[in-house]
Amino acid sequence: MIRIESLLSDISHAVAIERFGPSLSSRVLWRGNRDALKIALTFDDGPHPVYTPKVLEILAKWRIPATFFLIGSHVETQQALVNEIAVAGHEVANHTFTHPILWQLEDRAIAAEINRTSRLLQAIIGERPRFLRPPMGLFSRRVLDVIEQTGYRPVVGDVYPRDPHLPGATRIATRVMKRTLPGSVIILHDGGNGSHVDRSQTVAALKVIIPKLLQRGFQFVTLLELFGEVCV
Repeated sequence: MIRIESLLSDISHAVAIERFGPSLSSRVLWRGNRDALKIALTFDDGPHPVYTPKVLEILAKWRIPATFFLIGSHVETQQALVNEIAVAGHEVANHTFTHPILWQLEDRAIAAEINRTSRLLQAIIGERPRFLRPPMGLFSRRVLDVIEQTGYRPVVGDVYPRDPHLPGATRIATRVMKRTLPGSVIILHDGGNGSHVDRSQTVAALKVIIPKLLQRGFQFVTLLELFGEVCV
């Protein structure tokens, strides 16, 4: 099973649709200004009681901020961890309540997925998040309409090493290093939706990715800082 997952990650990474995002839709935030050495590190599908604390520990060691796209159903059971993310200075963002493929839902159901998570996060951190990443980066014009109507800016990103497919920590790190450019939004995962979640490879890769990107002169920022001029 792991070999199949790894093969899928190889194929998906080679195609890398996200790198051509700006030509797919200008309504989605894919990357920031290519003229500045600022990049954003983002994490999906948390909070997870095992892996999110490990990610937070690494981020604290290097004193860098990140943006966490949280699933509402996980938020309900990990509220203290959500607060820990915010108190540490990281940005909290919306990743829907159950992580569905949004275009398969009616408009009302899409809005419910977004708003239910929004209310939970606002109650915990005291403010409404600004950004939403559609699950699996999948969207349609109709989905974007609903996301914008709920007051969110849709975000995907342009560097995705397919870490959920477990290609290996070395490969995850190598993929990130090869494709990160000024303004890049890096997509990683600290949680998941299945019965068995393993993000150990992501954690191991993160220990390599951060110092190497810092050595290249990159500055890690939140999405709000990276895209601030279009989010006021």
